[in-house]
Amino acid sequence: MSLCKKLGALFILPVMWFSAHIYRRKSTKEKYERLQKWSAFFIKYLGFNIEVEGKDNIPKEGAVLFVSNHQGTLDPAVIISSIDTPMTFISKKENEKYLVFGTWATTIGVIFFNRETREGNIHMLREAAKRLKLGERLLIFPEGTRSWGSKMNAFKHGSLQPAYLSKATIVPITLNNSYNILNKKAKNKNIKITFGKPKYFNDYKKYSYEEMSDILFKEIDKNITHEKK
Repeated sequence: MSLCKKLGALFILPVMWFSAHIYRRKSTKEKYERLQKWSAFFIKYLGFNIEVEGKDNIPKEGAVLFVSNHQGTLDPAVIISSIDTPMTFISKKENEKYLVFGTWATTIGVIFFNRETREGNIHMLREAAKRLKLGERLLIFPEGTRSWGSKMNAFKHGSLQPAYLSKATIVPITLNNSYNILNKKAKNKNIKITFGKPKYFNDYKKYSYEEMSDILFKEIDKNITHEKK
């Protein structure tokens, strides 16, 4: 990032933080639309373009669990900028401390959890299922951590439990090149996000968590442009 852009970010980030506090009193729709605009603006400010494919695969109504690969720090922003209906996501507790991210995450009701404890994981699964039963839309990264590349980490099978408990629709998401957003030496400035075909409860209820995780893993992986060795 150039010196000019770094200086610009020193102005933009406090404004984004202040905006998060102002919008806490707004409706869910207003909060989300504001964050969506900030997300799209900041990614573009960093010099990246987003190509979206399969947006018509997102159901117009009803509870949805978005299941995505996790390549980089700003993956939630990339996804939020590409989904028009309000949603929130699941994140590790440590991310809550980051000034802008944590403030906006709290504003849109992100589910923070301590992934190092059994109690933390149980709380996350129960809260996610509860939200989905209420018709909300959630994003989860079943790898549990960023891959920082095109090769995915193994999926945690239990991450799909909330979808089964709530009979929510599952929509797989594939991110390409999002790991480069904060890479100063990145030459490829194009990010691609692909929304796969929705999986309705009647489609996946016959599969175990492990079997469905493998199905989603393979579908997401086939849409990734893998790095050349």
